[in-house]
Amino acid sequence: MPEIWKYIAGSVVLGSAAYSLIKYFAGGVCECPTRLDGLLVIITGANSGIGKALAIELAKRGANLILACRNVKSGLEAKVHILQEAQNSNIQIHVKFLDLCSIHSIKNFSENIQNQFREVYALVNCAGVFYLPHSLTEDGFEVTFQTNYLGPFILTHELIPLLKKQVHARIVNVSSEAHRKVNANDLRSVTLQQNQPVSPFVSYGVSKLALILFTKELAKKLNNTNIIVNAVNPGNVETAIYRHFPPLSNPWLFAIQKPIRTLVVKNPKQGCQSILHALLTSNPSTGQYYSDCKLTLASPLASCDQISREYYRVTCELIRWFPEESEC
Repeated sequence: MPEIWKYIAGSVVLGSAAYSLIKYFAGGVCECPTRLDGLLVIITGANSGIGKALAIELAKRGANLILACRNVKSGLEAKVHILQEAQNSNIQIHVKFLDLCSIHSIKNFSENIQNQFREVYALVNCAGVFYLPHSLTEDGFEVTFQTNYLGPFILTHELIPLLKKQVHARIVNVSSEAHRKVNANDLRSVTLQQNQPVSPFVSYGVSKLALILFTKELAKKLNNTNIIVNAVNPGNVETAIYRHFPPLSNPWLFAIQKPIRTLVVKNPKQGCQSILHALLTSNPSTGQYYSDCKLTLASPLASCDQISREYYRVTCELIRWFPEESEC
C-alpha cells in the first residue's frame, strides 16, 4: 500500500512541475476586453502561425481583416478557418498578395489597399523568416534582412496615410529577443554589406534589432499624430519559421523533441498574446517594447536614441528613399 502512495505522490509532483513549466513558458495572456468591431487590421504573414492565430483572436473581437500573404491559396484556406473560429457573420476578411522580398509587390499592395479602403486601424508586421541560406532579393538585398526589416519599413510608410485617417491607430512590429544576441558591428556589417554571407543567427538578430530601432524612431516622427507604434516579442513559438533550421527540419528529430517543445515552446495562440495586447491596451505608450503582455526594456543598443535616429537615415539611403516630413 505505501508503494502505491509513493507512486501517486511522485506522479502528483511530476504533474505539478510539468504544469508549472508549461504555464511559465506560455507567457502572459492578454486580458484587455476591448473590441474592434468594424475596424480594419492588416496582418502580414497571416496565413499561418502567429499571424493566423492573431487573426482568429481579432476576428472574435469583431475586426475586419486583410490577410497579406505571399501564398494566396494558403491565405484563402486560412480565411475559411478564421471565419469558422470567429463565428461572426458581420466581419469581412480580405486575402491580398504581398511579397516583402519585392519592393514592387509592396508598392502594388499598398496602392491596392489605398484604392479599396478609406482608413486602417492597425498594421501588424508579423511575417518573418529564419535560418535561410544567404541569397539576394530582386531588389539586391539579403532575403532575411528585406523580409524581416526593409519590407516592413517600406510597407509601413506606404500605409501611414491610411492609418492617419483613423481616429486612433496602431503599428505593431513583431521583433524577438534575438535582437539581444547581436552587437553594433553586426548591425553595421549586415546592413552595409548585403552581398557578404553571415551566420543565419546574426542575420536574423540584426533584422529584429533593426525593427526595434525603427519602432523607436518612427514613434518620435509620429509623436503628434493619432498613431501608436510599438515592437513586440512573441517569445519562442512553434511555427513554420523553423522549417529551415536543421534540428527541426529533420522529421525524426522533430518528432523526438515534441515532448520537450510542448513544455517550453509556445503554441501560436500563446505567441500572439503580446501582439494582441499591444493592439488592444489603453496604455498610450509609443516607441516601446512589449514582452509577455507588459512593457519591457529592450537591449541598450536597441534603446539608444542616437543609433535609432542614425539607423533610420541609413535605411532611407539604402533604399534610395527620402520621406518628406508630411509622410510621417
